[in-house]
Amino acid sequence: MDKKKVIKFVVITYVIAWTLQIIGSLYMVNNPGTTGTAVFRGCLAICMFAPLLAALIVNGNLKGMGWKPKFKGNIGWLFLAAYAAIPLTALGAALFFGIFPNLFDMTGSALAAQAEAQGVNLAEILEQAGMDMKTYMIVQLVPAMLIAPFINIITAIGEEVGWRGFLYPELNKRFGKVGTWILGGTIWGAFHFPAIIFGGYEYGFDYIGAPVPGLIVFTGCCITLGILEEVVYDRTKCIWYAALLHGSFNAISTIPQVFMNVNDPDINKYMILGPLPNGLIAMIPFIIFAVILGAWSIRRKKVES
Repeated sequence: MDKKKVIKFVVITYVIAWTLQIIGSLYMVNNPGTTGTAVFRGCLAICMFAPLLAALIVNGNLKGMGWKPKFKGNIGWLFLAAYAAIPLTALGAALFFGIFPNLFDMTGSALAAQAEAQGVNLAEILEQAGMDMKTYMIVQLVPAMLIAPFINIITAIGEEVGWRGFLYPELNKRFGKVGTWILGGTIWGAFHFPAIIFGGYEYGFDYIGAPVPGLIVFTGCCITLGILEEVVYDRTKCIWYAALLHGSFNAISTIPQVFMNVNDPDINKYMILGPLPNGLIAMIPFIIFAVILGAWSIRRKKVES
């Protein structure tokens, strides 16, 4: 492992990403509403390319990351990367809502509240369009599940080139698979810390014990997702598959919020637990799958060597 190159990569990535996240977070907090949220999300989208830029600066081996899509022998991995998050997210949400049934809502109150925050009366618009809330929910969910994972590749590739393409292979030279998954996932988790602390990223500001539990739980999510993405990248030798899995998680993980009962005052309190798969309870199916796939990958490597 080139220690100096790895440290330089992490420092550059953090300086760029943390600066953007702090600026976006503070702007959103001081300018609540559509504009503030748009600026915050824009900063997050831009900072996803910080690992790519850092890898370029430290002269990472970008040419050897498998830029040419490889479909032969990888169709199973393609479907896993694109759609495995669907059943795992559904199971996690079901587990969370099973424990907290009062937080589950099929009336679309979350969508209505989201529209209202943007000055839109969703109920009135649906009535004019002759559409009920359940139909609207389906219209919202299907594209998110089937199409959005491929669209999200555009931004996800910025992180994957840095994490899976450069950082994980370097760490693996010294720490092995398990050590790389833990350390690499921790570095990836810390990449999001300013957004979580100052911008309420993913969990808001009102969850139990904020903000420290959010930092810990989100890091656990990054370790878990990092295992899945590293295994997919290792087996396919193509960075686009890791980016597809990353993009799929980003798209599909937001679906459970459609079924949140935003009228229940406890919903913000328990966001650290779910129903999104970066919550402690809702994350359990992903953790189990990552452990199984990770163990399989290690065993497969031993057999092949």
